[in-house]
Amino acid sequence: MDKQDILAKAMQQAIEREGDESFIADNTIVVDDYEVSQEETPPHDSSKDIPTLTPTPTIKVKGLDEKAVLISVKRNMYSPYKLDQEESKQYGAGNVNKHLFEGRNNRVKETISKFTEVYTYVKDNTVPWTTGVDMLNIEHYMDFTSGLRQRVDDANDAVDVLCTHWEDEVESDLERLTEIAQAKGKPNLANPNDYPDVDELRSKFGIHIRYMPVPTTGDFRVGISDEDKASLQQQLDDAEVNANKHVINSMIEPMQRAIAKLSVPIGSDGSVFRDTLIDNIVNVAERMNKINLSDDVVIQDNINELRNLVSTYANPMGKDLLRSNQTAREKVVAKIDGLVTQMAGIV
Repeated sequence: MDKQDILAKAMQQAIEREGDESFIADNTIVVDDYEVSQEETPPHDSSKDIPTLTPTPTIKVKGLDEKAVLISVKRNMYSPYKLDQEESKQYGAGNVNKHLFEGRNNRVKETISKFTEVYTYVKDNTVPWTTGVDMLNIEHYMDFTSGLRQRVDDANDAVDVLCTHWEDEVESDLERLTEIAQAKGKPNLANPNDYPDVDELRSKFGIHIRYMPVPTTGDFRVGISDEDKASLQQQLDDAEVNANKHVINSMIEPMQRAIAKLSVPIGSDGSVFRDTLIDNIVNVAERMNKINLSDDVVIQDNINELRNLVSTYANPMGKDLLRSNQTAREKVVAKIDGLVTQMAGIV
């Protein structure tokens, strides 16, 4: 059984486990994050009493299955590219596609952009798990699902508008292609058969969302060897490590861009300061704070330090200072560079 099979089987059994009370340990209770065993103990023998130190309770560290939930979002969209058989034959070295609805000023592109916003929102608020599946911090589940639901509704509304005006959109695009066909002497370029009817168009759009629990080695009830169980545990450990790297690297990249930009002396070529330079770092810091799944206080400290640093300059006065004051720029560059060095060391 390869790694993907092991992971897939674990995810399926984790789904089946949900709501199954047989997986609740009978002899364990949790009180204030401490585990206490309820197993019976033999009668106390006072003759064997010896002074002992009271053991320090072991704090229960949450696993990924307690900190995150998996989410899979699949999008189906109409493609505005159509294979041109005639041009492909003449080209002779590959396929030639016609670009229908070229440009941004049409409802097709507007609708596709709404579906892209769904994808971007998911990626911005999760960390990668495996192909097509991401991990969501369970603490932000309600906020995330509310935002996702709004974007899905916007995408579906855009499909409705597009379908309502489909005939107008097709007519306008045919006129555009007809002008190009006449100019190039290629009458077949504008072809009404390249466009689906409205029912087919609607069927090409869709968003499918699925939430799943993070699997654990305990999700296998039967049929898995110790070797496969160890392999799954390694994948779970790797997933947590990769999640931490994703958070750190996502912060380092915009910080390095800021260093490069702010290091250019004021008045020199390329020294133009734009507000988005700081806004992007603020946005990244806030997002990483939400998606961080690590129990490592160093990672959280770095996130907090970055948030505190950029918040100082996120207001109009702070941005104007960075736009016009060389000393302020150098000070910020030094602080950001120090943070980048710390974070790179963690990765």
